[in-house]
Amino acid sequence: MGSEQQSSRLVLDVPSRGDCAEIFAIASDPRTWTHIPGERSSDPKKTAELVEMFREGWTAHGLSNWVVRLGLQHEDPRIRPGMLLGTGGVHLFEPPAASPFWNLGYRIAPEGWGRGFATEVAARAVGIAREVNPEAPVIARVLSTNPASAKVAQKAGLKLAWQGAPSKETIAAVGQETVQRLIFADRDLDPGMLGWLASRG
Repeated sequence: MGSEQQSSRLVLDVPSRGDCAEIFAIASDPRTWTHIPGERSSDPKKTAELVEMFREGWTAHGLSNWVVRLGLQHEDPRIRPGMLLGTGGVHLFEPPAASPFWNLGYRIAPEGWGRGFATEVAARAVGIAREVNPEAPVIARVLSTNPASAKVAQKAGLKLAWQGAPSKETIAAVGQETVQRLIFADRDLDPGMLGWLASRG
């Protein structure tokens, strides 16, 4: 399975260290954190660490998160061809207290919202994850304050597996006492894994 993926609209490739500045610009945009403003990225070093984690995932497992760009042939008057739109894909986590799982994530620049880009990336990632390591479930952890992200997970084939209160730290970062943590999965999860996931914030 090649690392680069192309569709009629998008080019997906392994993030490079040279992408960090553009990825940070999206990750630090407050519009991409309205669902949990207290966790907005403010340190470029953390973005660089995230990019390194993705790169290590590609090396170790042959799959992780892509950097997402608009295809050169796709015409959109509001977005320039080749523009870096964000990141998205699946990263394999191997926690010591639970079985390995693919964590589905996506962060798209506001300029790309409402065009189905996140759904296209998520669906592609879920399909490839099932080829690369079909034993590992695909998981998406979403807050109820981010219904658009929940819809993307569902359109990618995941179903709600658990819903409950998040940690006090997450509640404080969101700023809403009524926020819920939603866990979506592409299959039924064993109680041990579900319990471990539910305990992680």
